[in-house]
Amino acid sequence: PQGMASEGEEEEMVEEEEEEAAREGRVPVPEPATPKKPEERSKKQQCKSLAEPAGTDLSTPGKRLEIKPRVPVRYCTLGTRDSARNPQTLVEVTTFAAINKFQPFNVAISSNVLLLLDFHSHLTRSEVVGYLGGRWDTNTQLLTVLRAFPCRTRLGDAEAAGAVEEEVTQPGGPYYHGNPGVESRIAPFWVMPPPEQRPNDYGIPMDVEVTYLQDGFLTNDVVQEMTLLVEFYKGAPDLVKFQELWSQDQTYLDKLKGSLASRTPKEQSFTHVLEQIYSLLK
Repeated sequence: PQGMASEGEEEEMVEEEEEEAAREGRVPVPEPATPKKPEERSKKQQCKSLAEPAGTDLSTPGKRLEIKPRVPVRYCTLGTRDSARNPQTLVEVTTFAAINKFQPFNVAISSNVLLLLDFHSHLTRSEVVGYLGGRWDTNTQLLTVLRAFPCRTRLGDAEAAGAVEEEVTQPGGPYYHGNPGVESRIAPFWVMPPPEQRPNDYGIPMDVEVTYLQDGFLTNDVVQEMTLLVEFYKGAPDLVKFQELWSQDQTYLDKLKGSLASRTPKEQSFTHVLEQIYSLLK
């Protein structure tokens, strides 16, 4: 991330942003021609502190579906809340360090939760959703995620998709070929509310650092949820064909096994249970 700009660089930054928006095909949201308050200047400065610009070509050879990649926009281009804005707009996350702040709370997540949500996301070519549950400690400001509740609903179904119809080959999905290996990239984020003096601003999506906790054993509820998910997606048109090749030398099932290997509990007696579930996918 680039450093925070000084006030003297502000006008130059605005011009650079407009030029960059033109190159990327984005139209910046015009701002009212009023004197800039300090918080407005800081918002402009945040724009220069975000991560590397988007625009990666997400197309991959051999895809069965043509997907138009959605390019994340920078937070500073959003302006104030607008009902005309597409609610599916992807916005780049930024780090707390980039805006000179500290993460206001800590997050820990168990390996069983990661295993279940990663397994769920590998089953289908459509986006998946679910709920996370856990415990909040007011004394330590620690949020511990202990349970995952996958929603058994097909968002790839045209009638049920509604506002959510994103392919898993987009950034964040388990089959996104931008990942360096077979392991899925799980990226938690938190939308920081706008300041009180600017209630009409959009919240800022912030990258959240997480501590991962390895569970001692695989619990029955996780095994049951995995079995129910396999049964739910059986025969679905967007079910991943696990015997097909994901790469030159690995099938989709190999990819799934490789990703889940980093999310297993300490007790290894669960291995035969997972193999039984994998056999259902064949």
